[in-house]
Amino acid sequence: MTIRHQDSTANSGPQDGTECVANARRICRACAVPAFVLSGAPDNPLLFPNDELAALLGKELGKTAGDALPAAAWLGAGWPAVAAAVKPLYAAAAIPASQIPADGVPFALVPHTSGAEPVLFRAVPLTEGGRTVGASAIAAQPMPDHRATSRMEKAMRAEIARTTAARSRFLASASHDLRQPFQAMRLFLDALCSQITDEKARQTADMLGNAMTAGERLLNALLDISTLDAGTVQPDLQTVALDELLGQLVEEFRPQGQEKGLRLRARLCPGSAVTDPVLFGRIMRNLLSNAIRYTQRGGLLLAMRRRGDQWRIEVWDTGFGVPDEQLTAIFDEFHQLQNPNRDPTRGLGLGLAIVRRLSDLLGTTVDVRSRVGRGTVFSVTIDAAAPLAADPVPDTAAPPDSTPSASGGLPLAGMTVLAVDDEAMVLTGLQMILESWGCTVAAAGDMREVFAVLDALPEPPAVILTDLRLPGTVSGFDVIDRVRRLYNRDIPAVVLSGETAQSALLEGQRRGCSFLHKPLHPGELRQVLEQIRRG
Repeated sequence: MTIRHQDSTANSGPQDGTECVANARRICRACAVPAFVLSGAPDNPLLFPNDELAALLGKELGKTAGDALPAAAWLGAGWPAVAAAVKPLYAAAAIPASQIPADGVPFALVPHTSGAEPVLFRAVPLTEGGRTVGASAIAAQPMPDHRATSRMEKAMRAEIARTTAARSRFLASASHDLRQPFQAMRLFLDALCSQITDEKARQTADMLGNAMTAGERLLNALLDISTLDAGTVQPDLQTVALDELLGQLVEEFRPQGQEKGLRLRARLCPGSAVTDPVLFGRIMRNLLSNAIRYTQRGGLLLAMRRRGDQWRIEVWDTGFGVPDEQLTAIFDEFHQLQNPNRDPTRGLGLGLAIVRRLSDLLGTTVDVRSRVGRGTVFSVTIDAAAPLAADPVPDTAAPPDSTPSASGGLPLAGMTVLAVDDEAMVLTGLQMILESWGCTVAAAGDMREVFAVLDALPEPPAVILTDLRLPGTVSGFDVIDRVRRLYNRDIPAVVLSGETAQSALLEGQRRGCSFLHKPLHPGELRQVLEQIRRG
């Protein structure tokens, strides 16, 4: 399209193209897409850009908006492409008007935004009095409204933040509310089993317990994965005494290994690492649990190895091993080996999926190598936080068996427990099971009831057992703090919670509390109470 200004021999009009260029400039300013007008000789023309072109190229027009600019200097790296397109338009002999494309000569300019695609323009000559006096160019494709895009991006970020916060609240509530009925059922079932004398009824109760265990494991795993996928878990990196943390895990899992006739050994040495102790502990628990589950004979080894400025934590087992083609797939959800019938007692196929998500969150590396029929080694690599430690200490010896005797004794007899939970079913279940162990129970559903039941006690409780979430703004931590201040002593406390929020776990650690996740097995609670009693 050639823009021409009408003229006649009687009134030839201005011969410098001023009026023609002025008309083109008015059209340029009105364009909603990047555009510009060139005026003057093609070797050194003047440029009239619009605001959209300035935004595209990342330039400021400021007070010069509407004024003529030196084209070559202002366009900079874009000038050669413009010059190559418009210079032939001035040479009518070189390119007859009939050969000029109807929609203009194409060229492209590169936006200032990194990675953005070049924008196609088309240039047409401006003619007046039979000669070319300039050129006009307009972007040949629609451009986004940058201000509207910015507003949209801000709105999207706000909506993402709102959705994430809502999902976090939902997961916290769902985690607590879904675990509560499982917890009550577990407590009632355990109390019922202690009253059953008929063998057939006991077998039925055992099957019910197995079904509940499968449901609890699936619920816990799904909630853990949902929480991690929601992006609401943020690691709290700190310097951790790695040998102490791993040593505690060995003692925690040794009884499970002994039940299967497996020997759990540890090869640890003094050393520290930079990690989140709670999240890293969950990784190692899943790996140890997985190793015990899939090992039928032999033993397991938990070892620390220093590699430069990193620690390599290895879990060895003598299980059936993993074929090479399955080494990646085992980290997928619900992927299991040697369990074609999906027997829930043999795992759910979610433990390693959680390990993968947690390792990504912590920036750690998890590797696996295996030999079919010989065993598997999982390795976790984390950053060290201290100089190279001394030689490894000898393997830890197995501690004395602390499993309650089968004689039916009551090692907790006479222990006074303050039990606090706002769920009546859970509180009743706790009271029943604690009393069956010989405990004296002061049960309360909120802070007001706490002080009422404490008034009736002749002495301070030996332990505080409280749910984390209580009515209103009160938490289990508030109960612990108030009761400790009341008696002016650091009474041992156990917090029960269906949540997995890192802030709550760290807050409990700061107070020196034990933390048990709902739905818990009564045996876990009994073991913690026995440890508290032994001091």
